Amino acid sequence: MGSLSYFYADFILNTHYDQLKPDVTEQAKQRILDLIGVSLAGYQMMEFPRLVVSYMASLGGTPEATILQTKKKFPAVNAALANAACAHAIDMDDGHRFAAHHPGTVVIPAALAAAELSRTNTRDLIAGVVVGYEIMIRIGMAINPSSLNRGFHATGITGAFGAAAAAANIMRLSREETIGALGLAGLQGAGLLQVNHDNEGSKVKSINPAKAAQSGLLSCILAQKGPKGPLDIFEGEDGFLKAVADEVKMDLLTRGLGKEFEICNTYTKLYAACRHAHACIDAALEASHQSQVSIEEIKSITVETYPAAIRLAGKTDVTTPSAARFSIPFSVALALVKKDAGADKYSEENIRDERIQNLSKKVKLYPSKKWEEMYPNQRGATVRIADAERREWVSEVGLAKGEPENPATWEELYNKFRNNATLLLSEKEVKELGDTIMDLENSSVDKIMKLL
Repeated sequence: MGSLSYFYADFILNTHYDQLKPDVTEQAKQRILDLIGVSLAGYQMMEFPRLVVSYMASLGGTPEATILQTKKKFPAVNAALANAACAHAIDMDDGHRFAAHHPGTVVIPAALAAAELSRTNTRDLIAGVVVGYEIMIRIGMAINPSSLNRGFHATGITGAFGAAAAAANIMRLSREETIGALGLAGLQGAGLLQVNHDNEGSKVKSINPAKAAQSGLLSCILAQKGPKGPLDIFEGEDGFLKAVADEVKMDLLTRGLGKEFEICNTYTKLYAACRHAHACIDAALEASHQSQVSIEEIKSITVETYPAAIRLAGKTDVTTPSAARFSIPFSVALALVKKDAGADKYSEENIRDERIQNLSKKVKLYPSKKWEEMYPNQRGATVRIADAERREWVSEVGLAKGEPENPATWEELYNKFRNNATLLLSEKEVKELGDTIMDLENSSVDKIMKLL
């Protein structure tokens, strides 16, 4: 085809706030609200993002964009990296089922940094976020599941394109500069799923979206100064698509572009765990509600789900909060004991809780042909809870709460934001921040940053 970068550049530069329907702009504001809450909790709960923030702040430099937790400005590319590292740290950021990645954790930190750098208004910020989601999600849908099966972390490898698209829109790059920025971005995306497979690796998983956010913004800054990346970065004989996937669904890259917006098809996470564990948690909570048996009365918990869920979230014998987020057995046990699996529940204290650990050992995972055939249209699970008297309670969940077809309510979304943000801010500060974000088009970027 040889022209995807040109096609995307025209979409990126010709998409403006006034053209977007109210449901699209409302969704963008909700994505920003959700992501900022998750970022604050990620910084408060996890060591790795605090290390990243501390190091980036120690470098100093030109005051261009805010690292959220410092209330100070630093070079924009460093702010984007630090903020994205916080946003993905507790695995509670939004995602897209068919792209198999997390757009918000990359696009929003890059967009915020670009908006501060270019001193733009909040309407341009909203449009940039929408554009960034669209490009990143479409590329993810096109290469999934081939890239996933090859071991790539799609958030990292597609994120640089999403960040570059958002920043190019916000910074008002020219068509030629935008094409060049996409080429530069394609040279920098990276991420391997190996981070999911061991206790230490999972602690640093957020480095993948952090680098993607930084790389996308850097690509735009450099492109404004003249350098260009490969023009055929997508379709070239050694380009991105060939490098990361054996099979590419080419039609998804452009079909309906500018008429349909994939940001409206993203999901909200209500648990701070790998998305592949969420249907299991929902089903376990429902089965437990049916049974009314105590934790001590449970003899066994059987979870049947699709193979990808077991591959990516099937850890056992977890010893860290990061690893626990990729453990269906631990997450199910945690939710049953604590009646929740929010950000503050994946703690060192709960990792050491013998009641939770003992229950997690009673959870057995089995691949299900039924759920395998329905994946990814549904990411389902069947959970059976049995007691010593051989009584059994069964629950099935096809789509976890928060999916577009099973959406979270506004109250659930806002409560998630409040619970996360109050880990670092006061109730009063959180309310003002939330009100300002949901009226973002009538506010300013500077006001949002000052509230943080």
